[in-house]
Amino acid sequence: MRIFFILSALLLFACNNPSGSGNKQAGKVYSIAGNQDGGEEITCWGIGEIDLDDDMASLEEKVGRKGLSQDSLMKEGAFEGFVTKLWKGTAKEIVVHWKEKKAPYAVIDYLEVVQPASPYHFANGIKIGTSLNDIIKLNGGTAVNLYGFGWDYGGTFIDFGKGKLAGDIPCFGGVFALPDNIKTDDSREITGDIKITSSHPALKNYEVKLVAIRVVNK
Repeated sequence: MRIFFILSALLLFACNNPSGSGNKQAGKVYSIAGNQDGGEEITCWGIGEIDLDDDMASLEEKVGRKGLSQDSLMKEGAFEGFVTKLWKGTAKEIVVHWKEKKAPYAVIDYLEVVQPASPYHFANGIKIGTSLNDIIKLNGGTAVNLYGFGWDYGGTFIDFGKGKLAGDIPCFGGVFALPDNIKTDDSREITGDIKITSSHPALKNYEVKLVAIRVVNK
């Protein structure tokens, strides 16, 4: 799986970025990437040194027993099972969601980062705190689809539509958050268990940001 994604990424880079560096100029790919540590990169096979094909034993080998902690997972007020947190409470924290509902845990469902100071990032620069507008630009100007805000799954990413990122990072998942200054009349239109698009007029004047990144094991 790792080799497949490496080859795919190289092909996409060669086709989309012949000049060697993306920016906003005509004929070049928009990018928000800066000088970032490759050891903290998010890819479609993992986050940093943590891989989607790791199991509990291999995670313990990588981070040590003291670096692992088990936390309850609650969804819509109900207990769903347990997640494993690596380096809990630090900027490097990674949350491991398992396919199994109880031990032994062997198959990762997805990896997640939520810490505001998280150092992890995609090669194109997407990280915690990236604005929805920047992601639209990276998506070739194509709007992305989300769930409405203000409930347990509020702001959860659905898909990139037919945009560029659908092929670049098909494993991407995440959650977006509204700013504190949004007006009640605007928020009412984009709140609740509904599907919305990032081009919705109510979002036009606000900076919506990414507050969780998920790498989904497909």
